[in-house]
This record gives sequence, C-alpha cells and structure tokens, in this order.
Amino acid sequence: MPSTTSVNTICGYALADVRKSLREAIDHRDRRASQRWTAELVATPGAVGSLWASYWLAWASTGSASPTLAILLKQSWAEVSARAHELQDWTLFRNDTDVRACAAESTTRLIDQPRQTNAVWPSKEITLYDVGTMRSSSPPAATDGPIVMSVWQRDNDALEYRMMAGRFLTALDTGDLRSALSAVYWTMMTPVQQGLQGPLKCADRGPATLPIRARSSPLWFWLDIGRTFLQQRAGHRGWITMHSAVAEAFRTNYKRWTAVERMRLLLAWILQLRSSLTPQSDSIWVAAPIQQRLDEIDLPYKEVAMELADPNSVVIRAQEKPKEVSQKSRSEAKMAEADAAIAAAMGLTEDV
Repeated sequence: MPSTTSVNTICGYALADVRKSLREAIDHRDRRASQRWTAELVATPGAVGSLWASYWLAWASTGSASPTLAILLKQSWAEVSARAHELQDWTLFRNDTDVRACAAESTTRLIDQPRQTNAVWPSKEITLYDVGTMRSSSPPAATDGPIVMSVWQRDNDALEYRMMAGRFLTALDTGDLRSALSAVYWTMMTPVQQGLQGPLKCADRGPATLPIRARSSPLWFWLDIGRTFLQQRAGHRGWITMHSAVAEAFRTNYKRWTAVERMRLLLAWILQLRSSLTPQSDSIWVAAPIQQRLDEIDLPYKEVAMELADPNSVVIRAQEKPKEVSQKSRSEAKMAEADAAIAAAMGLTEDV
C-alpha cells in the first residue's frame, strides 16, 4: 500500500506551519488553537509523529520545568504507538476516543506546565573565550573520573571530548551553567569555528537508522555522559527515567528536528541535569489528573470536519511566515520523510 504521508495536513496546510502554530499556541496558552492543531495532526495520516515531535519542542521551549512531563510524553507516545499498531487503519486511528483523549491530555499538560526563565546557549564568542580559558588551565579531577572514563572511548573519541566532559561535570557541580554549556556547545561547532584543522573523531553511538555522520554526532556522547552521571549521582530514580525519555525522543525525532531544534532540546536536558543536583520537592514527580469531557475533546475534530466540508468555514488558520517556496518545500519534505518512517514503523500506511 502506498504511503499517505504528505507535506500538507488533511486540511491542506503546510505541515511545518501547523507544527509552528501548535508550538506558538501552547506557548501563548491558547487552548482553543492548541487543541485545533493537535486535532489537525492526529487526523492527518502519518503526522502523529510530528505531533509528538512538536510536544517535545514545546516542553523544551518553556524552560522545561517538569521532568515528570518528559516522562509522560514518552508514556503517551508509547500508548499512541501501541494503539496504532492495534488498529492498523488511519481512519480508525484518528476516530479512536483513546487516541484523541491521549493527545488532548498531552496538549493540556504542556499548556499548564509551569514556566521558568529560559536559559540560552552562550554566543560563539563567549564559548570560544570560555573554552580557551579551559584549555589553558589544568584539567579537573572529573576528567579522569569514573563517569567520563566509562563513556569516553580511547580509540574512537578524540581526547578533547574527555577534557570537555570533565569540564562539563565540574561546572555542573559548582553551579557554573555557562561553562557547562560552553563545554558542550564547543564540541558541536564546526572545525573552522573551533579553530581546528579537521573534525574531532567521535565514536558511533547513534541509532542504526541514521547516516554515519549523524550516528557519530557528539550529541550521543553527551547523552551517554548524562545517563552515567544520573545513574551515579541522582538521588531520585525519576531523573534517570526522565533521561531515558529524552534520549528516546532524540532517537525517534532526530531527522524530524532541525539542528537548532536539537540544540534547544539538548539545552533543556542539561537544565534537568543541573536540577537533579539541587533539593527538589517530591511534588515535581506528581502529575495531577486532568478532567476531560468527550464533547470538549471532539470539538476541534468537528472543526476539522467542517473545514474539510467547507474551506470557507475556517475557524483558526495556521500562521505562515513568508518564505522562499523552494526552501519551505525542502524543509517540509524532510519532515514528511521522517513521518513516513514513523508511519512505516507503526505499520500504518492506509489511505484515509
């Protein structure tokens, strides 16, 4: 059966515009618009992966105040995936009450999550200054510590990763977030930006579905450092569960996210590592129940149906930034390709 995944949604909007509109609506706490675009992505064949990819970016963009919400995003994706495998039909899938309720609840939790002041990556100039200072001083003890040495591979990783990992862990311990971010950001730069003659060697740690260059990204090195760090240092087991959720999201959505979006989520994950070192109330691991009525859940799907029947009945329209058509089509094609891979993995390629 042919794949139904398209660069457009079921109502004819560009997939990229709907993803953007959803994230902006969540950020602005616009419940009506948020649920409308949630319904658009649930109803569009193959686009449910884009919905959860957008959820992760929404989680990261609001300061990532809740590690529990990251865990819930992983759990809800598992529920939706299992339901898709069970139903094996897009029409049944989009009309399923459990699927709709799961998506509506996830959107509501993202809207309601506490906001924190967003940290940002240091500028390239600040990063180069910080790393220059680091490289001119003696390496900290963490460089030879069990966390770094259990991840760093002598034959497959450049020595610079070991040095930066030690700096990163030391900066986390001392509360120096800027230095921690600079250590990571520097490894993600190009050789020209780093002032090196060639790329730093990095072991293949990424999922086998990615090209070799992506599998050898420093991103996976840092995720392994964070996992080992939490296993050895975190007090509450929820932190390592949070890490597993974020790491899985990276594996699932690597192709769907842009390089900038991957860095945004990586920053949110680092903030979680820092939070794991400070005393936290047990309340952060509690997710309050959300009361939903069936008529409220179904309302945005009725709006989708109305728009399909009469395009002039649009209630909320996706925001579209003026772009070069060729640039937009390439971006949307990449996202559609990623959605197609998710759809194939879920066994869903039926026409609506």
